[in-house]
Amino acid sequence: MPRTAGNHQNLGEGHGTNFPSETSEGTNLSNTLILDFWTPEVRLSQRPTPEELEQRNILQPKNEADHQAEKREITRQLTRKLSQRPTVAELLARKILRFNEYVEVTDAHDYERQADKPWAKLTPADKTSIRKELNEFKSSEMELHEESKHFTH
Repeated sequence: MPRTAGNHQNLGEGHGTNFPSETSEGTNLSNTLILDFWTPEVRLSQRPTPEELEQRNILQPKNEADHQAEKREITRQLTRKLSQRPTVAELLARKILRFNEYVEVTDAHDYERQADKPWAKLTPADKTSIRKELNEFKSSEMELHEESKHFTH
């Protein structure tokens, strides 16, 4: 049962929350709160204006000149960072880059590089046998806590 505009008067009374515990008809809202939370209750005429949203820094002002100036500043900063990068000679001198004079080239065979997924192809019988083998291994090779013995087969 959706709430109506008349139910907004009893919000937060004595509970420290913003949700009422009962509607004006006396029915419990615990089952309807989730549904009510997703339905917009504020009418379009009662919603804040764009100017109010700008004052609260929720909506950015639409000033094209400022927006373009911000873009130019970001472009300038990024260009400056790229132009100030060290050259290859500087990196070699600081021993950051090292090149070998000899390069070894070998043939590589073409093969499927995606991993197989054998677990996706298992039949129920395979799964049962693997589970049985694992349980046998655990029972013979691993210590079993006394309180957990009843979980094993």
